[in-house]
Amino acid sequence: MDIYLAKPDDAIFISEINTKTWLSTYKSDEYWINEDLFKMYPTNKKDKDKFIKRKAKEILDNPWSYFLVKDNGNVIWYASWKIHKEKPHNEFFAIYVLPEYQWNWIWKKLANKVFNYLWSKKDIMVEVVWYNKKAISFYEKLWFEFSKELNEFEIIEWIWVPEIQMIKKQH
Repeated sequence: MDIYLAKPDDAIFISEINTKTWLSTYKSDEYWINEDLFKMYPTNKKDKDKFIKRKAKEILDNPWSYFLVKDNGNVIWYASWKIHKEKPHNEFFAIYVLPEYQWNWIWKKLANKVFNYLWSKKDIMVEVVWYNKKAISFYEKLWFEFSKELNEFEIIEWIWVPEIQMIKKQH
């Protein structure tokens, strides 16, 4: 398995991983996020191309913002973050892995690489949907702690979900 910094052309792989992992990441009967909603959500080429262009621009504007993992030539994971010069913390946005690799040890290797990069001088902050116990457990294993409840955010049009903030303190 290879871990590398993303290039703008890798935005297509980020889009594919999002599509394959979104429902399992955010599924909730309470918030009406289910297979029926996923089937109704627009997946047309125009929307997909817009997403890919936005991600490619993010990577171009900040080349150190995404790591990807390849296994046998196929991208299976990505992680994204932002280093803040003006804030007391850096921000970790996402780590997504294809479902068939979620059991694999590589998550720890990738997470440690990203967190060592982000954690050198500042705390790391991440926002997590509060009902995603799997993600919360993942971050707790990496020494993140609950910081505070946040307002709900619009995950897709007209569907709002609550989040929490977690912090990994620099010691």
